[in-house]
Amino acid sequence: MQRYTYLKLALKENGFTLQQAADRIGVTKGYLSQLINNKIKEPSAQKLQALHEVLHLEYPPREKNIGVVFGKFYPLHTGHIYLIQRAASQVDELHVILCHDAVRDFELFQKSSMTKQPTVEDRWRWLLQTFKYQDNIKIHDLSEDGIPPYPDGWDEWAIRAKKLLADNHIQANAIYSSEPKDAIRYQELLGVNTVVIDAERSFMNISATQIRQEPFRYWDYIPTEVKPFFVRKVAILGGESSGKSTLVNKLANTFNTTSAWEYGRDYVFSHLGGNEKALQFSDYDKISLGHAQYIDFAVKYANKVAFIDTDYVTTQAFCMTYEGREHPFVQAMIETQRFDLVILLENNTPWVNDGLRHLGSKAKRKEFQDLLEKLLTENGIPYVAITSGNYEERYLESIQLVEQLLNDKKENSDEISRDENRSE
Repeated sequence: MQRYTYLKLALKENGFTLQQAADRIGVTKGYLSQLINNKIKEPSAQKLQALHEVLHLEYPPREKNIGVVFGKFYPLHTGHIYLIQRAASQVDELHVILCHDAVRDFELFQKSSMTKQPTVEDRWRWLLQTFKYQDNIKIHDLSEDGIPPYPDGWDEWAIRAKKLLADNHIQANAIYSSEPKDAIRYQELLGVNTVVIDAERSFMNISATQIRQEPFRYWDYIPTEVKPFFVRKVAILGGESSGKSTLVNKLANTFNTTSAWEYGRDYVFSHLGGNEKALQFSDYDKISLGHAQYIDFAVKYANKVAFIDTDYVTTQAFCMTYEGREHPFVQAMIETQRFDLVILLENNTPWVNDGLRHLGSKAKRKEFQDLLEKLLTENGIPYVAITSGNYEERYLESIQLVEQLLNDKKENSDEISRDENRSE
């Protein structure tokens, strides 16, 4: 960064035009333009001081101590956070650089136990949310697409890293890392002093590989903002009076976690005066949106798994039953909002009329059950049918299914050795 380039950045951050700033310090616009573009060799100290005061900058300017941390954050974990917080406490400004490579990241996902692949935007969000109250931490991203995988490709990587630092006017005093081997290469190729923090993982003995392979085993190392990504969603489906709500409550209590109740019932009371006769076609999109909000809340605060009472297929089945047609918005929710486990309860328990149920005859119950199965199949949604009418057997079978879901993991591979280096 050239001598007065920081003034140009400060003008932008304070929302001043050149003319506005020039008027405040009593110089011409042309003079100020030459000053911030480093065209004036010996500017007036008085004018410089006035400009710094207008821009709320210290004068004479103190050289900032700038730090950098590189990482994949795939996913972000508490070891990363410890490194970043240690680094942030040693500098005036810390630049955290999220490194991503589409091919490599997809390969890591394929070898993981994650049910979905984190996007670059997911990783941005985790970093931004985690450090949103620390103004001295800035987030950037660096594409590593096309660079040979670690341990090769260092020269190409360094060229891109230098360009990113230059483009963002980052004059680093130190690069912080937990990898001694990488620290050596950073210093050699970027010409910046490197600081190694907790190389032995004595404080945070965790790696992204371990979390990708067994997220629930290492649950305590997953940050609050990242946990919802790993939460497994279990939907319990069935017709009226099939025991869905009771089973959801039992499972949530058993696994010490959250649940999302069926929003449609709440909607009837909050919007329709407690009577389903007022329900019409235009209500089903609102019910789906409300249910999505219930699910989001349950997932945000869940302990590894969240139990969902009813899904969008069920909402669509009710719409088709009562309105005689499919709702396009509900169908869109079916296609985009999927669950990790869908349990379909056979509609063979005693029917209880609670005032909001109208499908109590044996024929209607079977017709609705058949429709649920048909819609699940047509939408390519795998499900497990529990056919027992015994409540305890249903409960125990559900527990077994959930335990299988939480214990599902892939075998570790040799990618561990190459994963935790160059960009942790």
